[in-house]
Amino acid sequence: MLPAGGKGLRAGSAEPKQFLPLRQGKAMLAYSVEAFSAMDCVKSIALVLPRERMASFAGLAQAHPKLKLVEGGPERWVSVRNGFQVLDPKLPYILVHDVARPFVSQAVIRRCLEAVAPNACVIAALPASDTVKEVAEGLVSRTLDRNRLILVQTPQVFPRYVLEAVYGRIWTGDIPTDEAMMAERAGCEVRWVMGADANRKVTGAADLTWAEWVAGRLAAGETLPDA
Repeated sequence: MLPAGGKGLRAGSAEPKQFLPLRQGKAMLAYSVEAFSAMDCVKSIALVLPRERMASFAGLAQAHPKLKLVEGGPERWVSVRNGFQVLDPKLPYILVHDVARPFVSQAVIRRCLEAVAPNACVIAALPASDTVKEVAEGLVSRTLDRNRLILVQTPQVFPRYVLEAVYGRIWTGDIPTDEAMMAERAGCEVRWVMGADANRKVTGAADLTWAEWVAGRLAAGETLPDA
């Protein structure tokens, strides 16, 4: 499942970042669609879009038979729930990936799928390499043990029943920032596997410049490391 309904304006463009072309008119979100479409173990893909974008990506759906376009909702969790509801109910595991991470490798996807289990969810992540400090009102309150910290990426993979349970709730107030946090609050085991440096999230203008550079390398026939 690929949620793509966010506003994504921090990259410095009036256009949400997931719709920006990275190379030769190819939208950022198309890279994720292609990555998952190329894998035989991925049976169905839901791309969740704002209503006004549905027609714009009809051609992408025609080019990728596994892909279904789904209208999103006012909150991210609602959009992901909408995508979840159109997927084949026989699929035992559901994978959620942020299209603002356009260069996810098949190796990272496979690591997630190999680690998931009927009683456990899986997230991709990187060990924290910087010193991390907790602050309050402009002051450092303590330094955290980075050996116990990870930087979360996507994909995140869930047994189907876990998402059925978390989306059976109406989330208000302090809404979890991702599905793994929802699963944690529901008492589910969440494992992690190694992500990748190239699986970076495009957030600001500098990230967008980096993504355009990587897209150019890929267009020139280079490949990204899977590590």
